[in-house]
Amino acid sequence: MGYPLWIRLEYRNGVGSVTGLTASVCSEVDFLNILEHCGITRTNLLTVRINDKDYSVSRLDALFTKLQLQTEGRESP
Repeated sequence: MGYPLWIRLEYRNGVGSVTGLTASVCSEVDFLNILEHCGITRTNLLTVRINDKDYSVSRLDALFTKLQLQTEGRESP
């Protein structure tokens, strides 16, 4: 899949309201940064569409694994 991509996310925010986000991302790092900045986790994410197509669960799980590793890497001394 080539970049840039249009992503559409729906997730539950900190107070439980459903929030939507549409953005253009130019790299996987951009995508991971959006997830982290918005506080989106695998459990509060409701839908993901990329270029108007559903994103597979297995690819989504792999993405969140990368996000977790990236976050843990920053927390290590």
